[in-house]
Amino acid sequence: MALAPLGTLDLSVVTDRLIAMLTNCINASSLWATLDPTSSSPKPTFSIAVSGAMPETTRKDSGCTLSICLLHVSADKFNRNFVAIPSAPPPQRALQIPEQPLSLDLFYLLTVFDADNSYAYEQQAMSIALKCFYEHPIVRVAVPIPPAPQTVQEDFTLTMEVQTSDDVARLWQSITAPYRLSAFYKVSVVFMTPPAPAQAKQAVRFSLAVDPASIPFSASGQVIGTSSTQTFTSPHSTVALPEIVNSDYSPAVVAPGQSLYLYGAGLNGPTSSQVYLLLPPDYRVEQEVTSWKGLPTSLQTNSRIVLQLPATIGALPAQAPTPGIYQLRVGSGSLNRTNSTPFSIASRVDVSIAPPNPPLLPGGPSYTVTGEGFATGQTQVLLETVPLEENSVPGPGKFTVKTPQSIGFTIPLGLASGMYALRIRVNQVETPPGWWVKV
Repeated sequence: MALAPLGTLDLSVVTDRLIAMLTNCINASSLWATLDPTSSSPKPTFSIAVSGAMPETTRKDSGCTLSICLLHVSADKFNRNFVAIPSAPPPQRALQIPEQPLSLDLFYLLTVFDADNSYAYEQQAMSIALKCFYEHPIVRVAVPIPPAPQTVQEDFTLTMEVQTSDDVARLWQSITAPYRLSAFYKVSVVFMTPPAPAQAKQAVRFSLAVDPASIPFSASGQVIGTSSTQTFTSPHSTVALPEIVNSDYSPAVVAPGQSLYLYGAGLNGPTSSQVYLLLPPDYRVEQEVTSWKGLPTSLQTNSRIVLQLPATIGALPAQAPTPGIYQLRVGSGSLNRTNSTPFSIASRVDVSIAPPNPPLLPGGPSYTVTGEGFATGQTQVLLETVPLEENSVPGPGKFTVKTPQSIGFTIPLGLASGMYALRIRVNQVETPPGWWVKV
């Protein structure tokens, strides 16, 4: 079973770390310099053994024994619904038991016993322990988790617990050993290592299908929106590892020669068989474009009309309009008209490199891009976020609309090395991704 890289499987790991901490503090304590001031390198003046056993067990040992024993365990109420944040996206979903880690508070009894009944030794040993725990409030443990040699760095807080004399008396009454000098400490929060959650793969694409059966006022037809899908190749694509990206646009963004969907209800009926394009700027002038429904009739339904723009720009409806924002509606004759819905027409950028090869624009530092719909004075060209200046005279950082089917540009001087997406906008409508330029 795979385990999550969190917490510990063995509580004794925490106890062993506390024992090691006390042992180090005893060996390095400044107390020895006061007890043996004549020594140039003070060492412990008496032996102190550190144990993780219960007090009645250590009563049989000789010498002075400092005991740090795990006495009680309780659930940490502040972390019962704790969910570990993953080291990389995607974020985790809510987990079920046992994948939810068990959060614990560990309560330790710190006590000391000297077999020779020396109160001085007991109090000196306790002094070292109290000072040690006070100066080390954070306990850091390298916890082993299968498979070996994997370890996880865990940090716990170590705090002294406030206990009344009555609480302490009742506690010692439950222990067979006689009452001795003691203190109580809490170690928190300790997580018990849960199994690794089995997560489904992250969704890379999802679709919502809508087929309205009844929309108010749809008896004669009604439109509700447009959509389109653009496909382009990533600049990091290779034959071995192809990266073909599909991007959905709603409202639709299409270039000459591309298709879009017009959605609604009561479509392709006697009163909604014709398609009308509303022209900017005021969208009061309409142009019938029913001829754009040139695809198989099986794709045309009462909730969808599929349209394909002509491949060139020119006179409607035989050719596509210039790039910009338009509206569509349906109807028939001179009276029946539905509401309208927007979509955008972008310029077309032709990519001559076949996928899955990366679409890196050949040339440099001067480049030429071909397509359809470029217009002087209405076109913007950017390399990522770096705008280029339109100018009829070629030069670094400038571009020229040579023809409605061609643009030439030169990269700016001093542009940092890297991969830049070529962005072209005409009449504020940006063309979907096509070329990348490697500088």
